[in-house]
Amino acid sequence: MTTVFKRLPIGGGASIFKALKTYRPGSGAAASPAIVATPLGQALAAAKTKVTFLEVDTLKGLPVKKEISTKTIDPYFACYVKDFDAAYFKK
Repeated sequence: MTTVFKRLPIGGGASIFKALKTYRPGSGAAASPAIVATPLGQALAAAKTKVTFLEVDTLKGLPVKKEISTKTIDPYFACYVKDFDAAYFKK
């Protein structure tokens, strides 16, 4: 049996593939996915690296810039909002 894989567009050093369909069905071992969703507790227990804590920024929250106003617009955010508006609020 042959399986058709598709490369997922995930950044980083690892190449991740998703099994799409069976190309030539027949006898043989089925391709099992290498990464499966597991609950956090089981994933931490099965991790190769011993995880003793989970990082949290602060208990009180992150500081907020108080000098931010609506008088200036971030160009990246404005472009994102324009694309979002075009995609989801078509007239």
